[in-house]
Amino acid sequence: MGTHGAAGPWREAFAPPTLSNIGPGFDCLGIAVEGPGDRVRARRVETPGVRLLSIEGDGGKLSRDTDKNTAAVAVAALLQRYAPRAGVELELHKGLPLGSGLGSSGASACAALIAAKAALGLDIGSHQLVDLAREGERVACGSAHPDNVTPGIIGGIVMIPTLEPLRCISLPVPKDLWFALYTPGCEVSTKHAREVLPARVRLDETVRHAARLGLLVHALHVGDLALLGEAIVDDIVEPVRAGLIPGYPDAKAAAVEAGAIACSISGAGPTTFAIAASEARAAVLLEILEESFTNAGVPGQGRVSRVSEGARLVSRPLH
Repeated sequence: MGTHGAAGPWREAFAPPTLSNIGPGFDCLGIAVEGPGDRVRARRVETPGVRLLSIEGDGGKLSRDTDKNTAAVAVAALLQRYAPRAGVELELHKGLPLGSGLGSSGASACAALIAAKAALGLDIGSHQLVDLAREGERVACGSAHPDNVTPGIIGGIVMIPTLEPLRCISLPVPKDLWFALYTPGCEVSTKHAREVLPARVRLDETVRHAARLGLLVHALHVGDLALLGEAIVDDIVEPVRAGLIPGYPDAKAAAVEAGAIACSISGAGPTTFAIAASEARAAVLLEILEESFTNAGVPGQGRVSRVSEGARLVSRPLH
């Protein structure tokens, strides 16, 4: 596809995978982690609006429609609010699997915003970028939830206590925090995973959930991984989503028996994370998760990972 008018230089950005929910932190807690992510190239053009020139790495599954693709939707919101007469062309390279629970749709939006911001020379803060990225999530799964795009932009471990106004709080990262991340070879759509959520929650369950979230925040502040493990328990969302992931209950039981500090589902799943206090222990847990999901007939891919910074410009070209 040709360029619409004189074009500026390409600017490229990378957005990392993210874990979300994290036990009691449903829709309000997320973590950026190391690993393959999404890349987006953006350049300014004379013709106003957003054009998505290409998508690679998605196996042809994603829509090229600028009203449906999260990267294009987020940049369209950016233009509407901050540069209404500007035009931007985008190229998207997917490094994250779709429907994985690793914030794939959010990563596309975050990388696109960072690249477009640089291409247009705009001075926009991280909170504003998070709000724009949420518009992409609204299109992707019907809910403008912030728990992937917030760590995707800001990095680290982030809590989002309020949406109106949007408030993002960076939490401390314990120095010995390691993750075993395993994505089974099945797909769980966020939309479907939200449809199975309970419409009502008992009062005693709500109290326990709130107490665990408080304990989780405290554990991060004091760097106590044992307390963190006590806090990462979810009696509300995880039980109804566990059945969407073949082999998950057995995988979790095996990881906990092997000494995982905690083990749970990231986001809508199927990615499962287990927490360890060392790289070596995380590697052992990864082998256990791989064996469990392979035995369940859904072999996939995994890695040992740590907490990461958020979306950022990169100098190494995509092609």
